Amino acid sequence: MTKVRRLLALFLVLALGAGIAACGSDSDSGDSDPNGIEGVTWQVMNLATQGAATSLPQGIKPPTLEISDGRAQVFAGCNSGSGDAEVGDTTITFGAIAMTKKSCGQIQNQVEFLVNQVLQGKTTYSVNADGNLIIEKGNDSLVYTKG
Repeated sequence: MTKVRRLLALFLVLALGAGIAACGSDSDSGDSDPNGIEGVTWQVMNLATQGAATSLPQGIKPPTLEISDGRAQVFAGCNSGSGDAEVGDTTITFGAIAMTKKSCGQIQNQVEFLVNQVLQGKTTYSVNADGNLIIEKGNDSLVYTKG
């Protein structure tokens, strides 16, 4: 009788463990955000245009990006806005982003121009070993860190 109870207890523990494991998810679950970029506020740390990279100019508030539920919230350094964004395995496709229209100053305007240029239409992205989000369009790119 004791042996039967032990086998029954073992069976219940294994069944419970299998049930809990079935509740988890894996990479084959059809996750719409395989690289974990959504729901995070990303902050620009580096800009690159025509292959020349630079950090943000001193005194410029870092542009930010957050993508959640198919929408992008953008702060480009002075102006902010939002628009549609579809995240794929290696691409983000941005719809039109409606931005505020404040006058920002020459350097801020240059940063905003680059941010807005990269965050339009179909872009490619990757997450590097340091966890930084790199968004590229043509010869321009933005390197974001978690804000």
